[in-house]
Amino acid sequence: MTSPARRNRRHAAHNNQEMPPPPVPQPNFVPADLPQAGPVPRPFAWQPPPNFPHQPLPVGQYPGLLHNAIAHVQRAHALPPVDYNARLNDQMNAAHNNRRRQRDLRRRQDRDEIRQQAQAELRAAGMQPPQQPHIPNEPVQPAPPAPPIYGAIHYEGVVGPHNFENPLHYFAPNPAPPLHAPPQPDYHQFNVQFQHHLQAEQMEHERIRNDLRQRQAQEEFHRQQIQLELQQRFQRQEDEHIN
Repeated sequence: MTSPARRNRRHAAHNNQEMPPPPVPQPNFVPADLPQAGPVPRPFAWQPPPNFPHQPLPVGQYPGLLHNAIAHVQRAHALPPVDYNARLNDQMNAAHNNRRRQRDLRRRQDRDEIRQQAQAELRAAGMQPPQQPHIPNEPVQPAPPAPPIYGAIHYEGVVGPHNFENPLHYFAPNPAPPLHAPPQPDYHQFNVQFQHHLQAEQMEHERIRNDLRQRQAQEEFHRQQIQLELQQRFQRQEDEHIN
């Protein structure tokens, strides 16, 4: 039996085979043997201060390195290291999420198929399948803002002697509309509905009572028939015994 760790490593190796190789950093310099266009940079006499943080390049690790490849080495060392474990974890998580998504889709399809079969059987038996409430999938639209209680601000003219004491008088809003009294409950409608409900309950109770009486009458009739049959059988046995 293959262990989970070996299976995961095998799966990761298979995924790594399918993935394209990582991009190779390209040099951003011009080789020295090719002619360069533009002015040639000249050396300058400015020297850095003695406390300048100098970080030498690991040129000694690369024997036979050309002088114009220092920029390439610097750029290669500036790139962040590739975390292959994190990349492998991302691939495994993506594959796992994809499997869960496919499993959920298969379960949803199976549930829909079972529901359709059950509805078809109910229709074949002459029964109406229960109606599923329609749940809209559209996002809920925000309610429009409530209109202001006060009406539009009316303009009463420019500031003049008539409203000099109160310059903002012409900005006064319209008076608020009167508040209406709360609606009174409709007792008549409630009484009518209650009477209908009471009549329906009484009719249901009467139907149950009639069914019970009919069942009792049938049981009494069957009991009398059985008793009469037993009496006739006993009488025949008595006659046979006497004969």
